[in-house]
Amino acid sequence: MLLPGKCLHRAHTCLANGNTATPMSAQETERGLAFIIVTHGDIGESLLAVAEYILGRKLDNFAAVKVPFMGELQHVIDSNSQFPFAERQQLIREEISKARNQVDQGGGIIVLTDLFGGTGFSVAREFFTSPGGVIIAGVNLPMLLKAAEIRQGSPAEVAADLVDRSRKAIVCRFPPPLTG
Repeated sequence: MLLPGKCLHRAHTCLANGNTATPMSAQETERGLAFIIVTHGDIGESLLAVAEYILGRKLDNFAAVKVPFMGELQHVIDSNSQFPFAERQQLIREEISKARNQVDQGGGIIVLTDLFGGTGFSVAREFFTSPGGVIIAGVNLPMLLKAAEIRQGSPAEVAADLVDRSRKAIVCRFPPPLTG
């Protein structure tokens, strides 16, 4: 079972406290990391657009993949299909593969998903079975902004930093009581 504060990796789990798996070689970490945002609807595309706006530059090592809703696929999946969800997953696989080919620089890939156990998370797990890939659920804007500034580190180390940063960015403040 995956506990809060951990990022999933098929070969190992990395903790936000810095305990990580075997790091990649120096040659691998010199190559740039790539990030694929896999979310329901347009969330990932919107997060990426806002991050690029705030930073004032294009994030070439990022790609967003939309997990389409079934109703959006009426023109793609035959309404008489016996396996419409399997066909949807295949479409998502193809989009993740395209995104990977677009952004992979050889330094590893971190997939940022919106929902642990969701379709995007589950499909992304199929792609990353080596130390070169990590999947994080719970993508948010602070995570993207931090990811855009990271220049080195293994995917496991970077993922741990991103989870930690995101956790620190979530706060709950209560307004002062009304006096009357």
